[in-house]
Amino acid sequence: MKAISSIAYCGLVCGKCAGYTQSIANLADDLQKELVRNKCDKAAKPLSKIPVFAALKHYDKFNAVLDCFRQMRCKKMCRAGGGSPDCKIKKCVKEKGLLGCWQCGSFEKCKTLSLLEKYGDTDKSYLKNLRKIKKYGPAAVAKA
Repeated sequence: MKAISSIAYCGLVCGKCAGYTQSIANLADDLQKELVRNKCDKAAKPLSKIPVFAALKHYDKFNAVLDCFRQMRCKKMCRAGGGSPDCKIKKCVKEKGLLGCWQCGSFEKCKTLSLLEKYGDTDKSYLKNLRKIKKYGPAAVAKA
């Protein structure tokens, strides 16, 4: 059952998540350091007057988005307490006493699971994973 520790209740693999690997957060950190080093915050306003650099008038908004990306850090996998403490999927699975959504007979049409599509899983990889886990077990997805 060690394989299951890296699989979130929804079927997504924590080790592949940008929040857990912190890849986006680390890149955002590096970019912000480089922007500060080059004093881009001070240069943005005057440069924005040049047509090719007009988008720099939105530098503050860009920096706020960059700060959001810097916060995309999850130090624990889902089953170890990582992810959102308000995750409706995690709550549902635990309330039903299941190991994961793959054990639920209605995961194919689940409205709670479909929330993942709103958060970027538009190719429905969670469904592909859940089907695979149901058929072959958690190890089939954990090592994929």
